[in-house]
Amino acid sequence: MKRLAALAGSLLLALTISSCGAATGPVGTWGDGYNTDKLPYLELSLGSDKTEKFDQAGFVSGSDGCNRINGQWFLVEGELSFSQLSSTQMACEDVDQWLTTAVGAEITGDTMTLVNDQGQPVGTLDRRN
Repeated sequence: MKRLAALAGSLLLALTISSCGAATGPVGTWGDGYNTDKLPYLELSLGSDKTEKFDQAGFVSGSDGCNRINGQWFLVEGELSFSQLSSTQMACEDVDQWLTTAVGAEITGDTMTLVNDQGQPVGTLDRRN
């Protein structure tokens, strides 16, 4: 019985420690719009780790609060870029469609700052826990 209690305690401690670390890299959900109407979000999933051309790459999906967004992302030497982004073209009232202008992003801590093709910030999304 003591062994079982010690094993359970060790497992709980390991899970607690592993969940304390901050998430790094672009993989994850960004923004509060997941399962909520009229708020933007992006979800980046990992497709491939390091190759000769990039450090990481994957798929991006999300919404600007109205239109669905899909495409690919690439991380090269710390720079995040989006490729082959497509979106639906629905007309929605009271939705700022800034997210569809993003071609890349910078990540600082748990904040993703999205930039347009001129390198100008167009908005931010916070990492969703």
